[in-house]
Amino acid sequence: MGFFKGLLGMKPLQPTATERTAYSGVPESDLEKRLEHMQEIPKTNEPAQAIKPSAPLPEGTPVVGLRIDVDTHEGMRDGVPKLLEVLGRAGVKGTFYLAMGPDNSGRAIFNALRPGFLAKMFRSGAPKLYSARTMLSGTLLPARQIAAGFPEIAKRIASEGHEAGVHAWDHRSWQDKLNKRPSDWAANELEKAYESYVSIFGTKPRTFAAPAWLCDNESLIYEENFGLVYASDCRGTDPFFPVIDVRILKTPQVPATLPTLDEALGNSHESAESFYDFILKEIKPGEWPVLTIHAEIEGGPYAGAFEAFLAKARERGVAVVPLKELLALRLATGKPLPRCTLSYAAVDGRHGVVSMQMFEV
Repeated sequence: MGFFKGLLGMKPLQPTATERTAYSGVPESDLEKRLEHMQEIPKTNEPAQAIKPSAPLPEGTPVVGLRIDVDTHEGMRDGVPKLLEVLGRAGVKGTFYLAMGPDNSGRAIFNALRPGFLAKMFRSGAPKLYSARTMLSGTLLPARQIAAGFPEIAKRIASEGHEAGVHAWDHRSWQDKLNKRPSDWAANELEKAYESYVSIFGTKPRTFAAPAWLCDNESLIYEENFGLVYASDCRGTDPFFPVIDVRILKTPQVPATLPTLDEALGNSHESAESFYDFILKEIKPGEWPVLTIHAEIEGGPYAGAFEAFLAKARERGVAVVPLKELLALRLATGKPLPRCTLSYAAVDGRHGVVSMQMFEV
């Protein structure tokens, strides 16, 4: 248990018996045999597509990958332009993950009876972050399109030098129903999001990030068809190649490693300023941390705190880079990416479970 307590506050969990499981635990009697089989997996030192850093960094420079999730219609409409202004002033580039289709945020209310959901919503100040229109979207009010509803804003992301990837088609449905749907459901969702991205940008997406850091075997395997440079579907500690049973996948994962502001507020930190001071202390040379922010939060009421964080990072010599650049810098070390299993886990301050990088094999 010490491993999990030390890993980002994560705790191993088993999915309930009524849900389709992707990472169900291996019986102890079978564990040694499973590990023996994994030794036969051929080592892979490079991702499906070779990438190189845009520019070398001075030795010893601390670096952090910036992941920006866009989950709602208003986050796309209002939060993304605000963040583009903040990032432009700071001279920083990031990776934007766009939910492409309908904003069904209002359906989150169906989680109200689940342990910890309402407490998390009020602790993180959800009424301050999301308008009444968003909190009713897809229930009492019609769902509005997210990235598909604002193609010009989406194109602006790329035109200003940021990386744009796919977050989902229907973010809420993926987050709530992935492990309750038939095995081909994830493939259909991925296809719709892929096609929507191509219709906006005229190019194929090169990265995908699962909503709420929740993936399963089927979604990971189906992603292999898209020729992605990398994905960011889980939480963890370092870039790695996922291993499913005895199969190593070719699409590397760049996991989110740091807590998010909505997880910390009212929980581990009382203010955004103290949270970001903590994050700065967690960014150390020789490590590959990834910070996730949200268009609805850091592109909303906490934009000022985020901009102050970027200024402090620059003062301390921290390089804030897109996830593709972080992966390229990691590969440039010449050290092979580890091969790791995945499991489900709870994260401190977050309702439900996430997919988590586990053991190296």
